[in-house]
Amino acid sequence: MKLSWTVANTIGLASVCGGLALTPLPNLAHNPLSRSQAADAPRQGAWEMRAEPLAGRFLAQPGNEKQQPAQPPAPAPNPLGKELLQQLLQCVAGRVSNPQQPSAEQLQTASTQCLFKVVMLAPDGSVRPDASARLTALLKTTGITLPKPVSEGQASVPLKPLTDSQVFTVPVKIAGQSRTFLLDTGASNSILDSQIAQQLKLAGTPIPSDILAYMVVGDNCSNVKATTHSLPPLSVDSAKVEGLTGMGLSKTAIPGQQSGVLGMDFLSGFDVIINPKTLQLQLLPHSRPPAGAIPLTGKLGVMTAQVQINGKGPFTFLLDTGADVMVVSQRLAQRLSLNTAKAKDTEVRGFCGTETGKQITLQGVNLRGRQATNLDAVILENGVLDLLGVEGIIGQNFLTRYRQHWRFEQFNQLGFPDAGSLVLTPL
Repeated sequence: MKLSWTVANTIGLASVCGGLALTPLPNLAHNPLSRSQAADAPRQGAWEMRAEPLAGRFLAQPGNEKQQPAQPPAPAPNPLGKELLQQLLQCVAGRVSNPQQPSAEQLQTASTQCLFKVVMLAPDGSVRPDASARLTALLKTTGITLPKPVSEGQASVPLKPLTDSQVFTVPVKIAGQSRTFLLDTGASNSILDSQIAQQLKLAGTPIPSDILAYMVVGDNCSNVKATTHSLPPLSVDSAKVEGLTGMGLSKTAIPGQQSGVLGMDFLSGFDVIINPKTLQLQLLPHSRPPAGAIPLTGKLGVMTAQVQINGKGPFTFLLDTGADVMVVSQRLAQRLSLNTAKAKDTEVRGFCGTETGKQITLQGVNLRGRQATNLDAVILENGVLDLLGVEGIIGQNFLTRYRQHWRFEQFNQLGFPDAGSLVLTPL
């Protein structure tokens, strides 16, 4: 058995880093030196990166006599943001191999790595519980406003199950071309086959393999080439979203070798209704949730809920239409004293190859009164679950028992919905 799709995605990398780490770090600050200015700076002068009060700037020191542009008003004081910006600039300075003339790619790579290290990750490698607050503080200090996608229209289209899987595919139009994408609420951002990105001549920014390894399932990211792209508008029927920043991956790394993945950056712009019985997807304007809807909590672009396993809990699980089966963390399996002595090994596929998990059966899964018994699951010891701060994944072998009506609240400053709701109607 293969778990053809897990959380193996970007945990908000594109939305956050699209405005911060995955642009040249000088763009992080106000009025940085342009690349041409940098090239004209006196070669005898060393580059020095420093954080000035309330705003970070790249400055050529010493002796740069070129006229600097007029400075815009400084952002409001933010002690945490100022401290993070100083640490971020120091981190990047230590990772740029040629401070005399740092290339855009060097700055992009270093700023991506440092954004994770300084702002998002705790010393043990997990995502900080306050990662969103820290990112928001950094945005306020730099004065950066991340662009937010613009959604319009609505859709009603057929769903098609992926071969040998419970995951669905959906017809998507990009740049006038009709393609097939996976429907994945476990992906914070949409993904595009890198060959299509090349055909469309989309500029791309490489994602360092060590950062990709934090975010995906698989035991070898060194040969996986991932990039970020500003995507053209994506359409599903008459539902269209503009202003998305997605990830480019080889088609062979996408389950079923589909053309892409339709992630939460697109889906959260609508009410999403999935009917596994009629194989129909509807995308509708936002509406208010009814009484009794299951509350969802946003976590860097994906949605989590409180789940009871075998009568214990609640535990925080990611809700993922892109995962075939339930996933339980090794830590939670130990806490629940799950018997794995006779559990079979199972292959779990992700972007970076495969990992081995343990195939088990859960006696009971309870999502706010919606219950399933004797449910297949995989125990997985993987950093993605720790990174997201979740104990597991609710996959399609639970979700496809229900007609699902997903609702999402307004985006926060980072471009993610902080909350949402889910109505599950038994089929």
